[in-house]
Amino acid sequence: MAAKLPPRIRPHDNGYYYVHWHDGKDDREQSLRTKNSTEAEARFLGWLEQRQKDLIVDENPLVEYCLDLWFDQHVQHLKNWDRLRSVIKNLKAGFNGVRVSDITIAMCRDYTAKRMAGTLAGRANCKAATGTCRLELQELRACMRFMCERVEPRDRRLPNDMMPYFELPEASPPRDRIITDEEWDKYYEFALHGQYSGQGIRPTNGRHRIQRFIILAGETAQRKSAITNLTFDQIYWDKGKYGMINFLPAGEKQTKKRRPWVPMTQLLRNVMLQAYENRSNNLVLDKTADVKSALDTVNAMLGIEGVTPHTFRHTWATKKITAGFDIKKVAEFMGDTEATVRKNYEHLAPDFLADFV
Repeated sequence: MAAKLPPRIRPHDNGYYYVHWHDGKDDREQSLRTKNSTEAEARFLGWLEQRQKDLIVDENPLVEYCLDLWFDQHVQHLKNWDRLRSVIKNLKAGFNGVRVSDITIAMCRDYTAKRMAGTLAGRANCKAATGTCRLELQELRACMRFMCERVEPRDRRLPNDMMPYFELPEASPPRDRIITDEEWDKYYEFALHGQYSGQGIRPTNGRHRIQRFIILAGETAQRKSAITNLTFDQIYWDKGKYGMINFLPAGEKQTKKRRPWVPMTQLLRNVMLQAYENRSNNLVLDKTADVKSALDTVNAMLGIEGVTPHTFRHTWATKKITAGFDIKKVAEFMGDTEATVRKNYEHLAPDFLADFV
């Protein structure tokens, strides 16, 4: 039998460095989350040091240690791992030095208050809405459940009676902000004929990615992540009247947030053809980075307040239902269930409760 190699690092095809080791049963690997060899070496030394510490099982570990294990063994393998990384940073700042058994309801309330006020240590001036605080505490609860049920090795798992109780703040009220017709015209005029410029923004002859996002969001009503991850391979130019987009990437399975086939309008087809001609890679928006900060810049340029990337989807659905379009077809176009659309928008339909009048 071949001798087992000691822990070592090497780059993968994606350019990131990984640690490879054998845990006595299986070959394992873990991302060092960097493409820089010097940085990878430094993190590898830290990994080795932490591995030595891990040989000693802490029966009441620190919250930040649990979050690290949760990230390494579970989160980093998820599609939305990058978003959860910022959530983990906030939770580490809010529960710094706290052990699992010491988490109290008062701590949860204090965390929410500081996040909403933007006074959390290390995250100052980063204010959060009630719904964001609720989501972050829900993720911390998921981390604790992971520590009780799934963390490896098994002798590191916490007893169920140590699972803290998390008091969650109220969910955010429904987002009722609708893009008005006047604002819609401003967005389209900017997206089709404007110039996205400012400090740190490179001038370009083609449309900026936020301009492409606005047209895609306005014409397809798809979720932000579906648009930022869209590739040209998912556009079928010869299907339907003006072409179709399959928002589900090849090889991926549908989740409850479905990604549907959507027919393109003539306007969208023209914008996509120009984007294809000027492409620098296979991503329709050049990169998968978030578009919220760019949209905030556009809102300031156009004098519009309170619009987020999701507002485009919400506005599209509201206008379609208000105009009397069939709820089932609206749901299919959006990639939502009919029940979800009815719950959120049915009261806007012209014939809603008409038989009672």
